[in-house]
Amino acid sequence: MKKHFYQRRVTMFCCCIALLFINGCNKDHGNVLEEKRMEDNKYGLLINGEKQGIDISKTLYGLFFEDINFAADGGLYAEKVINRSFEFEKSLAEGGQLHGYEVVNNAELRICSEDVLNDNNPNYLELKTESVNSGVRNKGFLEGMSFVKGEEYRFSVYVKSDSYKGKIQINLEDRKHNYIGSGYIEGVEGSWSKREILIKAEETVEKGSLSIVIEEAGTIDMDMISLFPVNTYKNRENGLRADMVKLLEELQPSFIRFPGGCIVEGNPLDNAYCWKDTVGDVAQRKQNENLWIGTKDYPYYQTYGIGFYEYFLLCEDLEAKAVPIVNCGMSCQARAAGQTNTLAALSELDHYIQDALDLVEFCRGDASTTWGSVRIGMGHIQPFEIEYLGIGNEQWGEEYFKRYEKFVQVFREKYPDIKLITSSGPLSSGDLFDYAWSEIDSHNEDAINYADLVDEHYYNEPEWFLKNTTRYDDYDRKGTEVFLGEYAAKSNSLKAAISEAAYMTALERNSDVVKMAAYAPLFGNTLSSQWKPDMIWFNNSKVFGSVNYYVQKMFANNIGDYLLESSLMDVKGEGATGKIGVGTWKTAAVFDDMKVTDNETGKVLYENDFSTEASNFEGSSQGFYEIIDDEDGNMVYAQTNASYPTNDAIMGSASYVGDTNWSNYTYTVRAKKLSGSEGFLIPFAVKDQKNFYHWNIGGWNNTRSVVEEALGGTKNIVSDIRNVTIQTDRWYEIKVVVNQDTVTCYLDDTKMHVIKVPEVFPVYQTVSKEEKTGDIIVKLVNTKEEESKITIRLENCNLTEDATVEVLANEKPEAENSLRDPENVIPIIRKIKITENYEYVAPANSVSIFRIETIN
Repeated sequence: MKKHFYQRRVTMFCCCIALLFINGCNKDHGNVLEEKRMEDNKYGLLINGEKQGIDISKTLYGLFFEDINFAADGGLYAEKVINRSFEFEKSLAEGGQLHGYEVVNNAELRICSEDVLNDNNPNYLELKTESVNSGVRNKGFLEGMSFVKGEEYRFSVYVKSDSYKGKIQINLEDRKHNYIGSGYIEGVEGSWSKREILIKAEETVEKGSLSIVIEEAGTIDMDMISLFPVNTYKNRENGLRADMVKLLEELQPSFIRFPGGCIVEGNPLDNAYCWKDTVGDVAQRKQNENLWIGTKDYPYYQTYGIGFYEYFLLCEDLEAKAVPIVNCGMSCQARAAGQTNTLAALSELDHYIQDALDLVEFCRGDASTTWGSVRIGMGHIQPFEIEYLGIGNEQWGEEYFKRYEKFVQVFREKYPDIKLITSSGPLSSGDLFDYAWSEIDSHNEDAINYADLVDEHYYNEPEWFLKNTTRYDDYDRKGTEVFLGEYAAKSNSLKAAISEAAYMTALERNSDVVKMAAYAPLFGNTLSSQWKPDMIWFNNSKVFGSVNYYVQKMFANNIGDYLLESSLMDVKGEGATGKIGVGTWKTAAVFDDMKVTDNETGKVLYENDFSTEASNFEGSSQGFYEIIDDEDGNMVYAQTNASYPTNDAIMGSASYVGDTNWSNYTYTVRAKKLSGSEGFLIPFAVKDQKNFYHWNIGGWNNTRSVVEEALGGTKNIVSDIRNVTIQTDRWYEIKVVVNQDTVTCYLDDTKMHVIKVPEVFPVYQTVSKEEKTGDIIVKLVNTKEEESKITIRLENCNLTEDATVEVLANEKPEAENSLRDPENVIPIIRKIKITENYEYVAPANSVSIFRIETIN
């Protein structure tokens, strides 16, 4: 018995038109360049330095930050104390309000809520002991606190006591609780006061802790227990981890989108992100549950120690435009089923609109304004720059656009210069995506600008990105521009990073439409994360870039001002190729007379009437196939168990045969349903059980006919949807004609579907020029697992012959970076001499970026 895997949840994809040549400038190649061929080389890259293409968006490559995977508290935010204001809850955190703390010696710990420090964080700790040298220990986030020998750490605490007059000892500890640095606080008063000391670490420790010990018997109250390295980014108090920001600096981002992401939406609206809770005195910022929750051992809250003030400051530091996202009166729609308080009534929307207006005032207002005075009081006298504003995260549907339009009406009157960003939902295609774009396009002729950018989000398999490099070629150049706010191939492997690089060449070719793009998520914690893959990985003491990070860095650090005309010659793309087969879903059926014929030669590639055997067939995870007598003496290939598959297998109960290199063929087979709830699944262009097409005839309880494509284990509908019902005990004639760029499906000689097949190319490229330096920037992506020989022909370029080439490569496509080997796959730069005809060997699985000097 062989088992099958099928996934019923279906998403859509955008069918893209394949290119005969990959054009680095526009879809029309120059005639002179087209006529030339590089006969002696595998490929030729032809570049014309005099023919300028579109300008490349100055904001094309940026960052998206969301507090997911402990990216803020326990990550970028350098605070080492977890649960510093004792607000954790038992339902989410082991130990509740004392999560992260433990008794030192004979102390008694009690949570109090009278005579509080402030109303936003109403709990504090009473520490009582009748013996000497007793106290409390904080274990820090996740695996503990890290300390570096010779570095200083800033401890602070709000403390009060009516009776205790002795010293309070503050200790940095190693894993065994040995002290590696200490300091003292004295003179505790009867009312709340903030005390602060610096402590130097005498040893380097990766998994340490902090203890607070009172030397004499007595009672003290404490709140907002805090410990930061002095060496934060720019040495700021309440600062960010310098090592993590360093990696952001090296990306040279043009923008930062923040603070999310799903946390903007909340789950439900009760814990939606409210920017007003994140500014002002850190001790008075109201802690919130994080929508991503975590576990009881590793609970996930937002202290808002890093809030909107800190985000805008980071944008300023990195010279990146701020792209804040505000709630639109909707909670996370993906989590909303069965919940209440997920949708604010339109009559209640003024509150959310006012929050957005107040955010602009916070950034631009002077001391006479309510929120401008808050910014100034925090130390930033000059305004923050704010040019963009996202309304909602990845909302969709009619209810979203009703709310979005309310924001548009107010903002176009009050702040017409603010660029408003709307949403197309969480997928790259499908009903939700189509509805969003249809709604947005319906406002193209409005007198008031409806939207400046549409935020697209998608996370797909690496194969999807290679197949969709023409996605934006046919977007309306007069329509609303695109902000690709979140995207990633579903892996941190070199293979995934290369697929993203190929896709990014298309983003550059289409940056007259795609104005901004950001990989997501940005940070992932190696011990506890809610989403993978991530661009940058970290723990409490280390940080490293994924292979995807280095691709993003290479592209962002080498972006020209405009494209130059360029063409790859002698490059043949791969369309639909692969094996053929038969299959079912919850249905028993028999099959006969399988035949595969070459469309060009008429040669029969495969034929089987099952009169003798069914050899060389492979099967998916569930389904039992055998040759049986069809009661009339005719032998057929049968799957007779109508209960299969019993799992969510994407291929159904399938059996397939042939050659993965088969292309340009016609596949015919006869099929008859015996029993069950659906019809037939007819596989074709099968590479393996995760990459294939199949024609689903009689799916959705025997009501529909569609063609589906699986890429990397994720299946999408790629055809129109036709109504069909497969009858029992009747033979059907099925024909699938597979060509290079189209597939046509026939049922009993009736044409049912015609689909376009996007081609995957071995090499992708884009060429641009940087005006300031005069450099010609050539980006080459070799997706093959073997070297590619490319002759680069540079015409009208005024070369100096000096150049550099930066190469990211590894012979293993699944290679990744890790804590143990953080530089397993990193780019290497070398100087070269280059001429008008330069022969380059692109390594297997590689991204290469040339900077070619010209006489400017």
